[in-house]
Amino acid sequence: MRLVHYIFSLLGILPGTVLYCFIGATAGSLTESGSAVSGPVAVASLIVGIVFGLASLFLVGYYAKKEFDKIVPQQAQSQGTSEQVQGDTDDMV
Repeated sequence: MRLVHYIFSLLGILPGTVLYCFIGATAGSLTESGSAVSGPVAVASLIVGIVFGLASLFLVGYYAKKEFDKIVPQQAQSQGTSEQVQGDTDDMV
């Protein structure tokens, strides 16, 4: 695995990590004291944060799948041509 692939994969898992940390911190603040989240503005901001976090996870997954679906046929085509060339050289020996 190349370093570039590793860095891109780390960037790909960041939205999920941020969402899980946000949900964990929110749950922690809710259990610490009953007055930690009071009022409709605080509750609304928590809900909006969770919704945007889930939306970002969905969008990253959607676009990653779209790119993966573009790459797979290219890889299959390039492997098919390399196997065909390799098969031709085996016949010569």
